Amino acid sequence: MVVFTSTLFLLANAIAICHALPTPYSARTIEARRPTVGQPLTLSLTKNNLDTGTFTTDGGPVTVIVGDKIADGSSGVVFRANCGADTACQALGPVVLKFYTSAITTIADDEQKHLAKIGELKAVSTGAGDKLSLMKGFTGKKFSETDAYLALTDKVTDKTKLDIPKITTLVKNAAALAERNGIEYLTKHQILHKDINDGNVLFTESGGEITAAQLIDWDDAVIVPAAQIAATQSQVTGQKRNFDRFFEDRAFEKSQADKKAAAPPKKPVSRPVAPAVAPGTAKPAPPKVGAAVPPPARPVAPRPATQPPAPPPSGVRPATPPANQKP
Repeated sequence: MVVFTSTLFLLANAIAICHALPTPYSARTIEARRPTVGQPLTLSLTKNNLDTGTFTTDGGPVTVIVGDKIADGSSGVVFRANCGADTACQALGPVVLKFYTSAITTIADDEQKHLAKIGELKAVSTGAGDKLSLMKGFTGKKFSETDAYLALTDKVTDKTKLDIPKITTLVKNAAALAERNGIEYLTKHQILHKDINDGNVLFTESGGEITAAQLIDWDDAVIVPAAQIAATQSQVTGQKRNFDRFFEDRAFEKSQADKKAAAPPKKPVSRPVAPAVAPGTAKPAPPKVGAAVPPPARPVAPRPATQPPAPPPSGVRPATPPANQKP
């Protein structure tokens, strides 16, 4: 009876929580309210506390105009933000706007705190409704879209001729730059990114080489106590290894796929065909399991050929056969 009552109590609480969720945060209604290009949005400027990773929204209003979509991730959509004639926006420098599409509101709250911790949060939406973050904007490309990487992979027509060693060197250099940027954030701001992948790093190129990396998308990050910074650096290195292994494997798979496609078809293996059985002829039945197998027949030695009798020696008269026997 106690177990049954507890189960009912938990079920009732779950139903109450579901009904208590605000309607604006259902995934379908959030997606329907995604900002459109050219739409003006007014946000509240933030004052960031880099020590605690907190912020206030008493910096005054700022109006931005939604630009083109830059990225579309699992937690939200990032747009270019145009300042127009708004002087408060112009004073911020390059900025981008993130609209959170996840129904889990803590994702937006966590990322805003992390952006405040590293000083890159500029403004947020306030009050009930959609979650928006205006943050520092960076230039660059995902590694898979850099000219240096495409020149060695996608722009090579014959994938069997991919220069795997050169691709590996490029990948390792890019991964090392991402690792360095991650360690800089860790040592300077006590924050661990935790999700270094192709979609969360922007790379800068110069002269056909990748020269710099910039981490973005901080919703999965964690703040690290000062005493644990040195021990946490190995986690950044581990993420870097996952990054370069992914692209090295990807290039290798491309080369192998084209090698298989270019290989000549294998000749069919000829197999002996059992002789056809004449119509009406019964096939020999296979021996039953456990049945006695007769021993093989013993070979019979061939009989010697019949030879005529040898002639008598010279000077010897042959014997006269009996009267009743023909010579």
